[in-house]
Amino acid sequence: MSKPQLLITGDDEGLELSADEYAEADFQPPCKYERAQRRIIVLPPPGHDHHVIAGILRDHLGAYRLAHPNVVEHVFQESWLRVDEDTDRHPDITVYLQADSPGEEIPARVPDIIFEVVSPGRPAHDRDYIAKRNDYETAGVQEYVIVDRFEHRVTVLRRDDETFVESTLQDSDEYTSPLLPELRIPLKGIL
Repeated sequence: MSKPQLLITGDDEGLELSADEYAEADFQPPCKYERAQRRIIVLPPPGHDHHVIAGILRDHLGAYRLAHPNVVEHVFQESWLRVDEDTDRHPDITVYLQADSPGEEIPARVPDIIFEVVSPGRPAHDRDYIAKRNDYETAGVQEYVIVDRFEHRVTVLRRDDETFVESTLQDSDEYTSPLLPELRIPLKGIL
């Protein structure tokens, strides 16, 4: 007799799960569920403004991918990254460059660029600016972009050897990346 599938709900904050248990579980919508230090984190569903901002970014990145198929292999929204055996994250947007990690598949394949749109509240702020920054740096992400409509800025963290170097953009700036030649995303209207 097969074991019933584990259903994770909004009441399971802090539940301890192994990497295999997490990968095989079913998750009750509309919440999102991540895992850090083997414990479930319940994230409220993203609101309208969050979706609008993520959609604008995804549209720019998707158009870039179509125009530059030799540079970008995939642009995903709501992807999955296994940082290590104790931590699983679901970034808002991930960009995978061509031939970067042949043979690796999600969640083991590390995205080259991750975008997170900050949600309301101190826990969401700290998760994106502190916990996820550490996780993505540890995982080997080349560039981590934090889009914060509450503070009206975009924080860009680019890898320099083993650590991230931070820069900040305002709504009058454009997001560009050395990983994505010729890409220009105006931030006016996003922030």
